Amino acid sequence: MKEFLENIDCLIKEKYSLDISIYDDSFLEKTISKRVKVSSCNTISDYLLLLNHNPSETSILIDSLNNTYSEFFRNQLTFMMLEQLILPKIISEKDSAHGDEIRIWSAGCAAGQEPYSIAILVDDYKNCHRKGANFRIFATDKCVKNLQAAKNGIYNIKAIQNTRFINVLKYFSNYGESYFIIDFIKKMVDFSAFDLLEKQTVSPPASIYGGFDIVMCSNLLFYYKPEKQRIILSKIAGSLNKGGFLITGEAETDIVKSYRGFRQFISPAAIFVKT
Repeated sequence: MKEFLENIDCLIKEKYSLDISIYDDSFLEKTISKRVKVSSCNTISDYLLLLNHNPSETSILIDSLNNTYSEFFRNQLTFMMLEQLILPKIISEKDSAHGDEIRIWSAGCAAGQEPYSIAILVDDYKNCHRKGANFRIFATDKCVKNLQAAKNGIYNIKAIQNTRFINVLKYFSNYGESYFIIDFIKKMVDFSAFDLLEKQTVSPPASIYGGFDIVMCSNLLFYYKPEKQRIILSKIAGSLNKGGFLITGEAETDIVKSYRGFRQFISPAAIFVKT
């Protein structure tokens, strides 16, 4: 399989100037094996030939490598800790220091479920605690299709299954089987295209200078090879304020632990503090 991975990588690099070798080998193998089966090829050699002569299949494969799956409030422990510990801590510290706005970055935002979850949590928290803190939420993804879906803000019932019922009523409009995020929440999030592996940038240009209090980068790191994981973590560390929080997926805890510059906030949550 390794030889075929290299051949497919070379083909895509030559024809589309895209480097798929950045992805973890097991993720690549799993994705390609799925496409081999779906395309009714008998062998991976046949699939390589198909890629060479069928641009639409190559496009489908490339899209398959972009993680689009997410849910609102996907990790309930994470959002509980955000609500009960992290947001109160940051707001208190900003108030004491007469600090500026609280800045949050959702890195790899898929179709917007994560940043809109943050916006809902922030608005709900401010209403419940009568806090007037200013928040700015930035959300980025390298996939233009993901960003357009996020800006549209239309979801099925599965995507909102972890959302409190009262918040579904408050923050969504329901038409048939579709749920539309309300415009007020849409306006709280600044969406833009950004590649976490781009060498020339440290943070989303829309944010100007970074200076984030929270960066959420959930269920993204494990798709990449270790050297690429380190590049992403280095970029995030450079954009976080000292004492700022990095939030990942639970399966990525060991990845962050192996990188110097972060300490785990409270086990077992995949929440880390920049040291």
